[in-house]
Amino acid sequence: MPAARSTDPDTSHAAARSAHNPTEVQKRLLSIIRRVAPSGSDGITDDELYPMYVADALTAGWVVPTPQSLRSRRSELVRAGAVRHSGKYGRTVSGRKSRRWVASS
Repeated sequence: MPAARSTDPDTSHAAARSAHNPTEVQKRLLSIIRRVAPSGSDGITDDELYPMYVADALTAGWVVPTPQSLRSRRSELVRAGAVRHSGKYGRTVSGRKSRRWVASS
């Protein structure tokens, strides 16, 4: 859970209390990836994944992380071996090449 130092101002403490729990976000993110991009599928890009996460978050009342935070959590799942590059590519909203991710077997 994000934390603030004892010497930080009260605004930092308030921000730390309201921040999402990365571990919970990882669990939720992995659940979505397993559902929509199982191993053997073409996979899903980060840009496609974010609105799915937001829709689930709004329905369930979760805190909605930023797209950057969600990419960081997905990257952590890759490092942990739970998610991998499918070998396929998609496009970002701006048209750039983007890796497609799948749940590891």
